[in-house]
Amino acid sequence: MTVSRRTQSDDNTAAMGAPRFVNLFIEPNPNCPDGCSQRFQATTPPRPVRLIRYSPGGEESIVCEIHGWSSAGNGTPCAARAARVEDSGAGAAMLVYGGDWGIRLTPRDGREPFGEPYLLIDDESILE
Repeated sequence: MTVSRRTQSDDNTAAMGAPRFVNLFIEPNPNCPDGCSQRFQATTPPRPVRLIRYSPGGEESIVCEIHGWSSAGNGTPCAARAARVEDSGAGAAMLVYGGDWGIRLTPRDGREPFGEPYLLIDDESILE
């Protein structure tokens, strides 16, 4: 399957309990210059997320509003979602993902908004 410029969630939960995957295909864009292509196996269904605690680059954690970021209109907000995924490095983590241009974080402390393709965070970092 080839998907370009899209964030896609494959809902493969057939009656026999097939795994659910989240496929991220984000081409380079103004919000996320490097883009990314990743596949995660989800262990929970996605849910909306609007507020997180985040530590960019290992700095002190900050509270950020979070939106998915869409290519529509050359960059507009859309829904951000979170799902628990298997993470080979940490066992399990919460995957936060959004639109075809990634996610957009707006720190509540007045710092400039910034983009990421996705985040892997712990449960306690999701505030709303």
